Amino acid sequence: MLIKDRVLERVHLTHRFRYEQRWVEEQDFRSRLRYNLFINVSLNQKRLEKGALYIALYNELFINGELDIGDDRQVQYFDRNRTYLGAGYALGDDTRVQLGWMQQTTVAWQKAQLQFSLHQRF
Repeated sequence: MLIKDRVLERVHLTHRFRYEQRWVEEQDFRSRLRYNLFINVSLNQKRLEKGALYIALYNELFINGELDIGDDRQVQYFDRNRTYLGAGYALGDDTRVQLGWMQQTTVAWQKAQLQFSLHQRF
């Protein structure tokens, strides 16, 4: 489910909620809840339309639905967190490109990665 909003004319918010049912190799059936807050701040226009330069931020939290994953193994409720900071440009009203840095963290590890992405609205 997506919920979109705009505040202060240039700040575009999108809330994304997901419920996933997963079959993971060598584990019992699992489910996971995900919440993502996307924030796009337009720098030179009020809307993210053709020619807009913007800053893109997001944070996504993953929560496990079950703690018991089979064979007397357990996981924590916290699965992972992803934080992103980038810059974007609107090629058209429905097409944008972004370059940014994402930090992903779990209980056991964390990694960072450079991302280049194309966003197309249909």
